[in-house]
Amino acid sequence: MHLHPHDPRRGHTLIELVTATVSSAILLAGLGSVMLIADQVANTPAASANRLDAAEAANELANDVRFATFFVTRTTHVLEFVVTDRTNDGTAERIRYEWSGVPGDPLQKTVNGGTPVALVDSVQDFQISVTTASETESFTATTETAEAILASNAVAASGSARDINQDSFSAQRINPFGFAGIPADATGWNVTRVDFQGQRNGNGETLRVQIRSAGDPSSRPTGEVLGEVAILEDNLTSSPGWNSATFSGPVRGLALHRTYSLVWRGTTGESGTAARLLTDDNASTSVNESNDAGANWSYMPSRRTYYRIYGTYSTPGATYNLTRNYATRVNVVLQAGVATHSRINASVPLANRPELLSAYWRADFDGDPTAADFTRDGTNDWTMTGGGTFNAATLVGGVWMASGAIETRAKNNFTTNTIVDVRCRNTSLGGNGAVVQINADRQGGTHAPLVVRVQRQSDGSQTLTLYGKSNDATDVALFQCKHLSSDFVHYRLTILPAGNAINLSINDEDQGTFAYPTYAPTNDNRFLTAYADTSSAEFDYVELRVAE
Repeated sequence: MHLHPHDPRRGHTLIELVTATVSSAILLAGLGSVMLIADQVANTPAASANRLDAAEAANELANDVRFATFFVTRTTHVLEFVVTDRTNDGTAERIRYEWSGVPGDPLQKTVNGGTPVALVDSVQDFQISVTTASETESFTATTETAEAILASNAVAASGSARDINQDSFSAQRINPFGFAGIPADATGWNVTRVDFQGQRNGNGETLRVQIRSAGDPSSRPTGEVLGEVAILEDNLTSSPGWNSATFSGPVRGLALHRTYSLVWRGTTGESGTAARLLTDDNASTSVNESNDAGANWSYMPSRRTYYRIYGTYSTPGATYNLTRNYATRVNVVLQAGVATHSRINASVPLANRPELLSAYWRADFDGDPTAADFTRDGTNDWTMTGGGTFNAATLVGGVWMASGAIETRAKNNFTTNTIVDVRCRNTSLGGNGAVVQINADRQGGTHAPLVVRVQRQSDGSQTLTLYGKSNDATDVALFQCKHLSSDFVHYRLTILPAGNAINLSINDEDQGTFAYPTYAPTNDNRFLTAYADTSSAEFDYVELRVAE
């Protein structure tokens, strides 16, 4: 039978057969190679699989810890930390990686206190270390000499009297250049009280004794009142004699190279005479007088008052170093199998450089602070003093229009370096204004309540005063800053328990470092409190950081 050249049933040519044979040989050779590789993989030691498991676990840890904001626990075999909210519930996440240290036990991961999940079933080694960077800030405390008479005109009194009322003022120039016994290392001086010769003229009025800054010409008083004592006229002597005006807290930080004025004035709105001030017209010690409530002053070339100024000198004390440590990198060693080449080594840079702290609180007032649990430890960070529910209506644009008082939880002894950072203002007159108190340094049977009060003044300015306490009922003024604007005041307290010292900065300007008193506690108030005291106050934020 003959086949047509185009018949589909025709046979293969010799060339086609040769080509097919060569292709088959190449394919078989390829299949042989695939089988060989598969056989090698099947017989590879478990180290490869172990290394892969370890790599996956280390990568998961790295992706978590890279964005840590706070470290709760970090030991050789445990790393627990906080990251920002990942579940859109408004609360941060707490993540824990842990190995028992026993070879063969699993590496476990726990999120927000839930059920631990084994990332690697059998671990031979898991080690954690944290690389840190340090920043050190030095604070030099201020000490004070014993109270003494710094300046005086105390010769036998003679001369005439000047009536002091709401219009008639007198001012004595105080020139520190003439002070005796100034320590060589003195950085300033402080007024504690003033004695003066005078008497009452009836009763019912209030005399005001002030320390003011002075300026040209003739070192006349300015309108800046640095300290004031109000004395009821009834408490003055009935005949010419020495009377005392004791400041509730020393007028601190007076410069040795500037002049000041000691001013006697009446109280606005009281028409009677508040006092009769004794003067001597036979000597000149730079007296200025005003008959229009301080609007204008006249220099009296042949007049002096009789006075004694008591105070102290400020001198440098001990220097304290505050070292703040920040985590910059987490180093991980993870070995899942017994073979050493299954070990994974990783180093993870930290995006947030979290400070290493033992405790942390912050209220931004973007939401209810009493609902916040920054560390996810099951205890809300803030609570209402005395109980009750936080009023969400007092939150306006991220600012708390203070109603009631909030205090930190859990309780803390604050025995290590502690930083309090606050931005607030007092918006009405009266009371103690915007108040923050921390009961710090509770150890050795004593503690140190520290209080800051920001108070609005009648001229619209604010005064910030830092107090310690010598007992529950007695405030000890450590520092006062006047004439702050009506805007929010930002202040930072750096508490240094090792030296019983506290540093204060206001609007990022250092105000000094001061020794604080301690005494035996009578309660368990181991927290920070923020509130408005009998006036209106606003808080933008309150932050509290306690070093490890």
